Amino acid sequence: MEEETSRLPLPEAFVEFLEANGLNPSIYSATDSTPRYIRLKLGCEAEIEEFENDMECKLEKVGWLPGFYSLPQNIHIANSKAYREGKIYGIDAASGAAVSALNISAGDHVLDLCAAPGAKLCMMLDLLGDSGSVTGVDVSRHRLAACRTMLQKYELGERCRLFVADGTTFSLVPIRNHPDSRSCESAFRENVERFKEWTSKRTWKERKKAARARENASMNPENQQPELIFYGGLSGVVGLSKNELYQTLCDSEILSLGYDKVLVDAECTHDGSIKHIQKFEHWGWKTLQRRVLDAERTDSLTLLQLKLLTNGFRLLKAGGLLVYSTCSLTVAQNEDVVEQFLKENPSAVPKGDKASESDHAASTSSTTPSPGENSPIEQVALTVPISDDPSLPAVTFRTWTLGIVACLVLSFLKQFFWYRKEPMSLTSISAQIAVVPIGHLMASAITDRVFFKGRRFEFSLNPGPFNVKEHVLITIFANSGADNVYAIHIVSAVKVFYKRNLSFFVALMVVVTTQVLGFGWAGLFRRFLVEPAAMWWPQNLVQVSLFRFAYYVLPGYLFSRLTSLSWICWIFPASILANQLGSGLRGLGVGAFGFDWSSISSYLDSPLASPWFATANVAVGFALMLYVIVPAAYWLNLYKAKTFPIFSDGLFTSNGQNYNVTAITDSKFHLDLDAYERQGPLHLSTLFAIAYGLNFACLTATIVHVILFNGRQMRELTKSAFQEKKMDVHTRLMRNYEQVPQWWFMSILFVNIVATIFTCQYYNGQLQLPWWGILLACGLAMFFTLPVGVIKATTNQTPGLNVITEYIIGYIYPGYPVANMCFKVYGYISMKQGIAFLQDFKLGHYMKIPPRSMFMAQVVGTIISAFGHLGTAWWLMDTIPDICDRASLPADSPWTCPGDHVFYDASVIWGLVGPRRIFGDLGYYSSINWFFLVGAIAPVLVWLAHKAFPNKHWIGLVNMPVIFGAISNMPPATAVNYTSWVLIGFASGFVAYRYHRGWWSRHNYVLSGALDAGLAFMGVLLYLCLGMEHVGLKWWGNDSEGCPLASCPTQQGVVVKGCPLV
Repeated sequence: MEEETSRLPLPEAFVEFLEANGLNPSIYSATDSTPRYIRLKLGCEAEIEEFENDMECKLEKVGWLPGFYSLPQNIHIANSKAYREGKIYGIDAASGAAVSALNISAGDHVLDLCAAPGAKLCMMLDLLGDSGSVTGVDVSRHRLAACRTMLQKYELGERCRLFVADGTTFSLVPIRNHPDSRSCESAFRENVERFKEWTSKRTWKERKKAARARENASMNPENQQPELIFYGGLSGVVGLSKNELYQTLCDSEILSLGYDKVLVDAECTHDGSIKHIQKFEHWGWKTLQRRVLDAERTDSLTLLQLKLLTNGFRLLKAGGLLVYSTCSLTVAQNEDVVEQFLKENPSAVPKGDKASESDHAASTSSTTPSPGENSPIEQVALTVPISDDPSLPAVTFRTWTLGIVACLVLSFLKQFFWYRKEPMSLTSISAQIAVVPIGHLMASAITDRVFFKGRRFEFSLNPGPFNVKEHVLITIFANSGADNVYAIHIVSAVKVFYKRNLSFFVALMVVVTTQVLGFGWAGLFRRFLVEPAAMWWPQNLVQVSLFRFAYYVLPGYLFSRLTSLSWICWIFPASILANQLGSGLRGLGVGAFGFDWSSISSYLDSPLASPWFATANVAVGFALMLYVIVPAAYWLNLYKAKTFPIFSDGLFTSNGQNYNVTAITDSKFHLDLDAYERQGPLHLSTLFAIAYGLNFACLTATIVHVILFNGRQMRELTKSAFQEKKMDVHTRLMRNYEQVPQWWFMSILFVNIVATIFTCQYYNGQLQLPWWGILLACGLAMFFTLPVGVIKATTNQTPGLNVITEYIIGYIYPGYPVANMCFKVYGYISMKQGIAFLQDFKLGHYMKIPPRSMFMAQVVGTIISAFGHLGTAWWLMDTIPDICDRASLPADSPWTCPGDHVFYDASVIWGLVGPRRIFGDLGYYSSINWFFLVGAIAPVLVWLAHKAFPNKHWIGLVNMPVIFGAISNMPPATAVNYTSWVLIGFASGFVAYRYHRGWWSRHNYVLSGALDAGLAFMGVLLYLCLGMEHVGLKWWGNDSEGCPLASCPTQQGVVVKGCPLV
């Protein structure tokens, strides 16, 4: 043995490494005594004598490995005829043992996560026979290419597909035949042409696409997508499109549709391979130091092995078999990895123990995320961390102080700028950025003294460094202040437009109860809209990252015309038609574009936060509405359209004049029928009327869409409401914290309903709404919260269902405008508030905020916000002369209140006059009701098309509620708000996300937050520094967009002030 050792002088450090692991260094001294192994292809056993004669050696059968033979090490099989004919292949006995342990049988779907160089795959395919499939994955493309060559040589590839991919994140599952489908063989013969492009001789276009994907992956490896480099025609359901080769499933579906067998022959130090270590004598012992010793002494290799093992288990079918193997003899890479894996996945029991589907589903008993585990939603996986530190304090003195201040400041600013012509999109991101330096300053300056030490109420003003959980809760306070308080519209309508009395106490009760009522609906639907990974709430991803930037001074002060650049009007300023087409503010906005972020994001939120499929649906709905339906209706003179502006939120008489609403209101705030008959029926602009119709369609489409596309998921969640079901990694991490008891939500709901009924009954003279109206409104809110929440959580778009509440109470209780407004606020806004609370809960879910702390911040922030918004609105209405009165305000006044005008008009249409006299049998627009039927049918057609053409994945992304609801903000939103929003959304969600994924993941949400914050900072700065002193610039860049005739009628003989006579 000493003689053999001297022939292979091992480095001292390596000898010490072996001895530390209980290994004898002499095992590496073997030379010619180490055999070489081959495996015979099935059916070639009868030719064993011929093989022996060809290779001039005796083949010894390996009894414990069927089909394996050993031969002397000095025999090179590459020179033999049997090898050239593809009847034998070389394979280590250790690799053969790992494959044999899988116990592969006919029909199995097998996954090899480290497949190269291919001998294991050949053995697997040999064992499979005539059914099943093998999927090979390897991160090394050139090694997998050698694997492909080997499969082709041995003609074993028909049931195999090879992917260049990272085995720690690979997520594709086997494609299985349906029980009633034809056999793979017959389908293959009929459809073989369809798969020619997946052979090794791919088209130039396909090779270029793959090269571009590899280039992008090299720039951003974490986002690398699997690249299919070999496809056997029988490795999946033949006859489907190539895209269906990339089938992915959620974790619950993998339980029944995952792989039957998974092999993780993981990357390792190869210290257990004698021949491998012997090669270092030629490669150099420094290479041994780097590849073995250095790798062994770090955690990176064992972490990689653990990630591979964990991902292999995730892709395993319930009851399947997982085999883990390495070429290392060390405990760290074998027993330690397996022990840690079983600790994190206790249901992954070794073979021989009882493992069931319920065990697999319960594998989330550990709240520690497994390596490689992440959200199935790619945007979430790229943005949201999967780590948590439960020890960080969330509710601190800093949280309360900065949170309350942020809520008050934002509520003041939001309401202040809401009355302006272009409402500023103020989000909580401005506060999110501003509080960071203040929080750190407080952490360094305030005393860390502990008060009431050792007692129940022990607390400290400074519990340590300012941390992310405090930051998130402060942002939740700020969210409350940054949200619109819709009930303020009632106050504005009664005090400013109807010029009637409304006491501050009554206004406060209405505002507070409508804001808080939503907590009840949020509590009822938390399980459906917060916990599931599919409910990902895109808008929250902007807040998950902290951002900085400022940008508003150019369009807000120096060059306000950037709000809408309408070049058609500049070319044809005297043409009514050109003005109607080109105006971005009062027309169709053809070619109009805005560079004002306030204009772009004021009604639809940030386009950078919207997923592309949702943006595309909005774009389709907007284009159909503004460029097909409205022009057709207008120039066909439908509903006497040419008598009125093509785009307006106004109310008109039959001869195109503004409707005098005051004249038809009696002293009791009811409709004066005689005065109404004298003035005539009320008319709307073309766009306003059709917008109501599309709102009708959106209502029924939302209900039908959620039933068809989300009904199954809702049923499963309902069944599991009291069970511990596996959700995503974030849901499991949140199990570290106490949940909010359901009775907290229900108590708020009950108290709030009682307070609302008391207010409406006791002050009925001011509010008009009877007690039964409150209960009916609450019923509608509860019914619609779930379907609307599903649409919001998946598309970032909220269908506008305020119209249905106005419609219902308008029919039941006509002639009472304030009652109509109150019913709408309680029925619609309480639902919208509930969805906002759920969105905040999801933000806390992503950032691992204790649910009870989140609940506290939401309740307190909501109440403070109600006071802040109402106080600001009351102050503005008392101090700004003629606020919201466009006829009395100066031409350049910003206080035009576009949102309040629409709300007031709606109260007249639905409350004072009533829907029967407008959209019913007594009205001029009764045919608009057909949109209810259109909205109900459209999702059914999409669903049927999706079922008929499952290969067309884009059909499943067609969202009819979003298409119909695309223009639900118009008016007061204008065309330029949409054109700019869609173009930026296309650039971000499609171009950047698809072709520059690395840039998108690093900068997209940061840019969105920076623009929001910059807008807020600069808007406030400009008003405080210049606006309060009435300092402005007088030049053409601050004039209107240059489309003065856009609101003019085109009907002959109609006389309107400021418009030419046609």
